[in-house]
Amino acid sequence: MTPLFALQAQTSAPAGKPTGTTEERGEVFKPVDGGNTMQSGEALLVEAYAAFWLVLFALIALGWRRQRQLDQRVGDLETAIDRARAAQESAEKKSA
Repeated sequence: MTPLFALQAQTSAPAGKPTGTTEERGEVFKPVDGGNTMQSGEALLVEAYAAFWLVLFALIALGWRRQRQLDQRVGDLETAIDRARAAQESAEKKSA
């Protein structure tokens, strides 16, 4: 005579595992007839590198443009400071 828990273990399926054959579960490879939608790996790699370099060059170009604008603005500010200094020195000379 076998214990009751041994009978239950023999008759019940393990938890989390589906029962039935692989065809019933849909785990069999079934080729699909239809379009030729695959691309080669080399083409995808070249496209990815091209996209990366385009984004990188765009970022460099934008950074370069911003830097030129900042250099121009700093130059203008230095010129304005020099003018203000010169005006202050001439006003000090006139009052002295």
